[in-house]
Amino acid sequence: MRKSLMVVMLTVFLLVFCGAPQETPKAEAEKPAEKAGADMYYSQLSESELMRFIKAFPTFRTEMEKAGKDWESTEGPDAFMAMMGQYSMLHKEVPELDAKLKAAGMSWNEFMPAMGKTFMSIAAVFVDSAMMAMKEQTKGMEGDMAKEMMKSMEEANAAYKDVPQVNKDLVRKHLKDLEAVLDVD
Repeated sequence: MRKSLMVVMLTVFLLVFCGAPQETPKAEAEKPAEKAGADMYYSQLSESELMRFIKAFPTFRTEMEKAGKDWESTEGPDAFMAMMGQYSMLHKEVPELDAKLKAAGMSWNEFMPAMGKTFMSIAAVFVDSAMMAMKEQTKGMEGDMAKEMMKSMEEANAAYKDVPQVNKDLVRKHLKDLEAVLDVD
């Protein structure tokens, strides 16, 4: 499962090169996870929501493993949405998932958006770090390589520009907890 979670995180990170949905965040009432739109993943993540997600994720992972579900790799411009779409109806496929998530502190309809916002925010934090490193590398550089690196930075920035800064700050604040629960190094 650790390898699978790494694939998920890498898939989200690779949206830099594939592009992410470019929608402006909107305030939305809680909807069933399968009916929520892409803008849900760009809405503000509260610290309470993140902490409940961290607490509930091991339950989700355990239930996925019991059911033999695994993260499936998706590619293309809408890779993140395709991946999240694969799991938006999971509560109907895995008996008792919603009840077990509720016991862990989140209903399914709270968990899915929190997972999407958290994964999108983690990817944005990694992109921000990569962009800072690339800016350092391109200082004083000229030519095609510098132009390509700058183009990559601009694409990465565009893909994650709608992730709220507060979400990225929360992810940075709780990165060790997230790495532990998601089994990433």
